[in-house]
Amino acid sequence: MQVITTDVAVIGGGAAGCYAALNLSKRGIKPLIICKGLVGKSGASLFAGNLVISGRALGNSEENARNTAEFLIKYHNQFLIDQNWAQRCGQWVEKVYYPELEEAGLYFRRNDAGEVVTSPGKIRSIAANVQGNSGVPFMDLRRKQVIKAGIARMEETLATSLLHNPDGSVGGVFCLNYITGEYTAVMARAVILATGYSDRLHTRSTGTREMSADGVALAWRAGATLLNMEMQWWHTNDMAHPPSWQRMQIYPNPMLGSQKSARMLNSAGEEFFNQQQDDPLAFGPYTVQLKALVKQVRAGKARYEGGYYAGFDNCDPAEVETYTTYGKTFRQLGLPFPAHMAETAVSSHYRQGGIDVDTTTMRSSVQGLYAAGGVGGHSNGLIGLATYDGKVVAEGVARDIATLKAVSLPQPQIEAECRRLDRLRSSSGDGPAPGRLKEDIRAVMWEKVGVEKNASDLRSALDDIARIRLQLLPGMKIRNTGKSVNYEWLDAIDVMNMIDVCELVIHSSLERKESRGPFIRQDFPLTDNDNWLAANVLKKSGNGLRFEQRPYDMPLFTPGFSRKDNLEVAW
Repeated sequence: MQVITTDVAVIGGGAAGCYAALNLSKRGIKPLIICKGLVGKSGASLFAGNLVISGRALGNSEENARNTAEFLIKYHNQFLIDQNWAQRCGQWVEKVYYPELEEAGLYFRRNDAGEVVTSPGKIRSIAANVQGNSGVPFMDLRRKQVIKAGIARMEETLATSLLHNPDGSVGGVFCLNYITGEYTAVMARAVILATGYSDRLHTRSTGTREMSADGVALAWRAGATLLNMEMQWWHTNDMAHPPSWQRMQIYPNPMLGSQKSARMLNSAGEEFFNQQQDDPLAFGPYTVQLKALVKQVRAGKARYEGGYYAGFDNCDPAEVETYTTYGKTFRQLGLPFPAHMAETAVSSHYRQGGIDVDTTTMRSSVQGLYAAGGVGGHSNGLIGLATYDGKVVAEGVARDIATLKAVSLPQPQIEAECRRLDRLRSSSGDGPAPGRLKEDIRAVMWEKVGVEKNASDLRSALDDIARIRLQLLPGMKIRNTGKSVNYEWLDAIDVMNMIDVCELVIHSSLERKESRGPFIRQDFPLTDNDNWLAANVLKKSGNGLRFEQRPYDMPLFTPGFSRKDNLEVAW
């Protein structure tokens, strides 16, 4: 085992993690990025489809600027957001983010006249360089910047446990390089969790294989407060077949450079969502699409795993080909484009909830532990917002670092973690393999904690997860007991994190007794702003957990109603 000392350990190599590390380095603070995949080459940031224009940037009017702020607070977060943070973030995105990206060489798509191509509607977006592909060049740029800055990286390395001082503060992290099988203890004065928001906890998910809710699991075990863990977002129109293509979306949102976009048909061939007719202002397409689909499922004309269709047969093929990547998906599957309507299905996308932080510093409730980007519970994704968090957390750590201390080598903690991981690697029961257990967990979440939920299914899901933990996990069998390039071992570690976090998600779903945006309770169908316009705060209590409510301030926007059927709420 090796021991590394650094100023700050940054866990995650996406938008938030890279930007935090870059800003720390500029301040003379030494960061180390620990990435489960490859920095800039894995995780959620890579999949960003476009970039929302904020404030008065790129020709936005005052109305556009206000509409974008309203979109973020109302349509994208259902008012479960710190509106003051949102305002600060929007101002930074307008004045710093886009100019900085262009100066660094990120190319935004332009027309023949040299003008940046935008999507239509009351909120506008741009792409680098085509819609559906913006995350790739964005993260390529970040990787190059990290390498140029000489920032140390530990790639294909999993953070398995946070290391603590006697007072409970965090001052390091224990890691496994799953390619070499080597253990590393990283001593750091602060740890930033930037592991992203897309947890692969359902059968269908947009998350990559790295995403097993590691950041939330690490924070929870360290005693950090969480919030709004029940608020799961969904893609409505991902490819139903083949299953390996479930992340490929037929995007029925406003199309870059065009007045049209994909449309959706039910099993009877009836159109039930068309952006230009049903949500022409493009405030919140994801939730609008999902609610339209829920009505079709309840009418027996669609299923969440398929039985409805989407495509671009109503669009100019040249526009789709010029400004988006969507035609490529059809052609690679051998489907006639744009005449063919492909079968689509729901996939879990990103989690709105996560670690509770002070949004002015990104401090968690545990000293020395910070969270930035989608793993935080203060906002629902978007690559620009995650990048802003990277700036804020770097400033917060810089402000605190003189008062923080790295752990003195905590030998008992290290030895305990070595024993835990070695036991997992040598699991030789007669039960299922770790990969199969991951599939079982995702099946429970898909079937009972999916788009539509109720108390009976949620309690049954808790029983199922408990059965997996108590009956199947002890008999888990790993056939490969080697230390290097052992993905079964990695799967076994993932299983532990997934079980813990799935239980938290289910408990949180039971606690929120309303429906709000993409969170749909069959037994509580109303959006209840009288009782639930609040953070659903989750804290440790002895060996268990407890919930608190924390109301949100409303300095900019308010819902405007007390209670209403969620399926009839625009956001």
